Amino acid sequence: MTSDDAQPNPGPSRRPAPSRGRDRGATRPSRRFALGLLLYLVLSVVVFHLVQRYTVLLTRLYGYDIENVGLQFGLYFALFAAATAAAAAATARMPLRLSRESRLRLAFLAAVTLSLVVALYQSRFGPEKLVNFFVVGTLGAFLAVILITAREYRLVEVIARPPAWLVDEVVRAHAGVVPDATRWDLLRRVLELALSLAVIVISLPISVALAVLVWLQDPGPLLVAKVAVMRGGRSFLQLKLRTMVKNAESLTGPVPAAPGDRRVTLLGGLLRRTHIDELPQMINIARGEMSFVGPRPERTVFVHRHLRTVPGYARRHAVRPGLAGLAQVFGDYYSTPSQKLRFDLLYIRRRGPALDLRLFAAAVLVALFGVRFGRGRERGGPDDQARWRSAYAALRGETAPGHAGAGEKEAGGREADAGAADEEGGMPAGAAGQDTGAGGV
Repeated sequence: MTSDDAQPNPGPSRRPAPSRGRDRGATRPSRRFALGLLLYLVLSVVVFHLVQRYTVLLTRLYGYDIENVGLQFGLYFALFAAATAAAAAATARMPLRLSRESRLRLAFLAAVTLSLVVALYQSRFGPEKLVNFFVVGTLGAFLAVILITAREYRLVEVIARPPAWLVDEVVRAHAGVVPDATRWDLLRRVLELALSLAVIVISLPISVALAVLVWLQDPGPLLVAKVAVMRGGRSFLQLKLRTMVKNAESLTGPVPAAPGDRRVTLLGGLLRRTHIDELPQMINIARGEMSFVGPRPERTVFVHRHLRTVPGYARRHAVRPGLAGLAQVFGDYYSTPSQKLRFDLLYIRRRGPALDLRLFAAAVLVALFGVRFGRGRERGGPDDQARWRSAYAALRGETAPGHAGAGEKEAGGREADAGAADEEGGMPAGAAGQDTGAGGV
């Protein structure tokens, strides 16, 4: 019998009883939280009292009555912006175990709380005062944290900017591409300029609310800019609301988002599914870099590879890239470059007013309801991992990390649909109705 066999059976292990010291230590966080909450409420009341006293002293200059509503709320806006900036500076110097983002968020939420208290106080003079004072105070606080964010992080994060030599090579590769400029293209440009400016103005309240939510979830840049290729092979900054964590590609480089990608924030997932994150591209359309309908813009670093691996790829840049396109409606996010090219060339040949209107309406259905023509499936199927690996290999020219043997095998279902789009004029299954009466060129 060995010495190991001779040892007695220890029996079922029992967790040692916690000591009293541990009990007292475990209650400290809850006590600190309660004391912190109490201190926060006391400070809110004190600051509110000081703001009220300061406002009374200020109104004496105007006989206790500021008749100019713009001046009244302008002073209120500036007061909250200054108070929030002071709160952010104070929290930055406090010995708190918080990140820079959490300190900024704390200063903003404190200002919002104060704005709510002031709004409730002003609601005695009418319910509209409640809304007005709360909104103006919140916007003043948000301006302060946005200015701080712009200084520390910048408001627009350019993702994986390609080197200058690569951008120049892409431009030279398009030397033989003649940009199309039909009568419809010229008329559409005028219509798109007016419509995009109208959308920017109308959607301004929604854009501000989305900016606040994006910033609250992860304080940092509000927008991301992808360096993509426009008509003629030149590069531009394609704007989107930030849906991922900051510096999402700092370690991976340019890669397509995988199904269930952990870099995507909770709010970002919702914005991506509804395509609301593309709302800032109205600025790209107004500047003439994009159109409402056309081939979807592709990143310059990927175009540089596709020009060598996909024959005729430069021809898709004879027209402006679009917010919606044929490949978006009949393909999807993980369609390979060769599949998307067939749809893009087909659209370029047959584009016209009727086809553009139908494609844009179909893209809206895809974005809001996931309804695709010719197929009833949207992203999220069981084969998305395999199709992501295929798209990764096509874009990067290498096997997806953690998935050996992905290769450049194309997804069979999409190949069947794209194969039906003959480059001499055929339409993919289910798209024939889109082309009828399109008035293509």
